[in-house]
Amino acid sequence: MAAAIISVYAQFPKNVMSNTELDLDSSNWEWKKCLVFPVDRLNTLKFSSKLFKWIRYATGIVVGAHGDLCAEPDLPNPVPIDYDSCLSAVSTNLYYHTTDQEKRRMVPIDPKLADTRTVTSSWTSTRQDDFWDEVEDRDGTCVLTGHPESVCNAAHLLPHSKGDTV
Repeated sequence: MAAAIISVYAQFPKNVMSNTELDLDSSNWEWKKCLVFPVDRLNTLKFSSKLFKWIRYATGIVVGAHGDLCAEPDLPNPVPIDYDSCLSAVSTNLYYHTTDQEKRRMVPIDPKLADTRTVTSSWTSTRQDDFWDEVEDRDGTCVLTGHPESVCNAAHLLPHSKGDTV
């Protein structure tokens, strides 16, 4: 029997046309799988006692917008899942629904994220040092593992140095 997984789908625009009504036209948005979580791994790692809330949080970071996890992709009024329930031992698809207001705020952080030709550098800066201090002040512990900051490295979810060839 295959291990249970949770696949999370989110809507992304086919064409980004900021500040236009076409940007919100439903025909311009499509569901894309953005995250996959093995249920047994999530249960073992114990990121949170409310794992569906943690999955919603992680998806919000990836998508860059607040939303709700629902079991259905396209209902007139999708009902959020029960965030307090336990993960199922059966594979599940979840859909991350956002409002039009949140969609207006979504901006592709790095449209060339998958472009392996983009150059990165090992150059360090005061800005990177400031970033570490801000993360330490804000979170106190590693948000991924819960370990003290002294044993973890601060890191951007997306490579900050990508393209900093100045």
